Amino acid sequence: MPDIKYASMPVISLDDRQWPSAAITTSPTWCAVDLRDGNQALPNPMTPQQKQRYFDLLIDIGFKEIEVGFPAASQDDFDFVRNLIENGHIPDDVTISVLTQCRPHLIERTFEAIVGIKNCIFHVYIATSELHRWFVFGLDDQQVIDTAVTSIRQIRDGVRAMNDSKVMLEFSPEEFTDTTLDYSLAVCDAVVDEWAPDPGEKVILNLPQTVERRLPNQYADMIEAFSQRCKYPEQSIISLHVHNDMGMAVASTTQALMAGGQRVEGTLFGHGERTGNVDLITVALNLEYLGIDTGLDFSRLPEISQLVAEVTQIEPHPRTPYSGELVFTAFSGSHQDAIHKGLSRKDELATHFDGWKVPYLHVSPSALGREYERFIRINSQSGKGGIAHVLERDFHVQLPRWVQIDFARHIQSRADDTSRELSRDEVWDEFTKTYVQSERPIKLINYWPRPSDEDPSIIDGEVHLTYNDEQQVLKDSGNGPISAFVHALKQIDSMPEFVLDDYEEETMGRTADAEAVCFVLLSNCDTGQQFIGVGFGGNIDQAAVRAVMSGVNRMLGT
Repeated sequence: MPDIKYASMPVISLDDRQWPSAAITTSPTWCAVDLRDGNQALPNPMTPQQKQRYFDLLIDIGFKEIEVGFPAASQDDFDFVRNLIENGHIPDDVTISVLTQCRPHLIERTFEAIVGIKNCIFHVYIATSELHRWFVFGLDDQQVIDTAVTSIRQIRDGVRAMNDSKVMLEFSPEEFTDTTLDYSLAVCDAVVDEWAPDPGEKVILNLPQTVERRLPNQYADMIEAFSQRCKYPEQSIISLHVHNDMGMAVASTTQALMAGGQRVEGTLFGHGERTGNVDLITVALNLEYLGIDTGLDFSRLPEISQLVAEVTQIEPHPRTPYSGELVFTAFSGSHQDAIHKGLSRKDELATHFDGWKVPYLHVSPSALGREYERFIRINSQSGKGGIAHVLERDFHVQLPRWVQIDFARHIQSRADDTSRELSRDEVWDEFTKTYVQSERPIKLINYWPRPSDEDPSIIDGEVHLTYNDEQQVLKDSGNGPISAFVHALKQIDSMPEFVLDDYEEETMGRTADAEAVCFVLLSNCDTGQQFIGVGFGGNIDQAAVRAVMSGVNRMLGT
């Protein structure tokens, strides 16, 4: 790697910072910039129809401020803004935002785009970093301030001519975090001075981390220092706009909210230039986790994810917080076991912890519309708890612990052989292939248990079966239907002596028609080997007989 020394950032001096001990107690105002900042970064920008679908989605989620485009930069954006206004697509409680640079002809064109609007944010920006003002624009410090002030004067005059419209000013000193704090304050104070807000009116001062070059705590320091030192704190709304170049946009935004930020701009799933904008879904759901009502509804997150993927042609990464395909999935055996036990006792846990809490699950998936998600999936890393969870969840079969331990070996072996994840059907196939062997070498034709004529406490059993394709009729007695059946089986020639070591029965489901399942553990008295058999039936006696038959067939097959 070449030896590169990166340029240092302007130093922030904040000795008495307060934000580290601050708590976020209220939701910020949210502004979705998907249709502008997000759209401009897509390999295939959205069509007008796709933009409309996306706009409607943002409305459904609950966004009240939506930046809809840069109408002076392209005819498509201009036409989209006109369509929203002329065809009544903007609800009365929603404010659209339009972006432009501090250039007279672009400002004029932007006003043409918003004719007839009811509520609008006129968002104007100019780059304030040394990198831009000196080396890109070739302007000195005062010239940049003068350009900004002249633009604000033009916007103010244009707004005053819009008698039936409510227009709010938003100003962004682009590359705020790459600008000295003193200079950012000078520019923003001059802008608010020129705008001269009416009593009760506020100007949005959007302070962007246009390129993420600072750690989150430094951005928070800048927001707190700016809020303390700006000339018009009561007439300003401090807005945050963070990009994700260092992968810390969510942390930067969250800490900046602690430091006094009141408004957040971002996109769903973080779409935007380079590594993207801050992901509003993650920030908002983090706040919901803290008990803050954000006003946004992500209870249908899978549908939201699907629509955004269709429109943007970008699939969310499977590990994307909250919305990724795998974020509620465990492959590790120990994780699976803990999740399985936690979900089975979630009501008890909620009472104990005074709130929802389950091992290895950050939030309740059902709150995001993912109650049918496959939280536990099976591969070679999976353990008995996860495998048991899949059988219980998908097939209503609750395995006894001694069956879980044995079956885990079979699943891990199959997963190793295939070198991939196993589907639910493959797990079931392995289960039935291993334990439900009811036809070879013995095939049960029928079994009739009935109380003895001499002693009703004794059960007489009559078994009809084929052994190696030869039909036999066997009769014997016992203290119950299963005991009588076992005694009858032992009459078969070459049948080894065996005993029933363990027995468990369950009902598959909660309805009156639910099928029964039975698990037996048999021991070969000669070899000491143990064999598990599983049987299903319309009643527990049928299930038990079939379980014994499966176990015996496994024993005879060794």
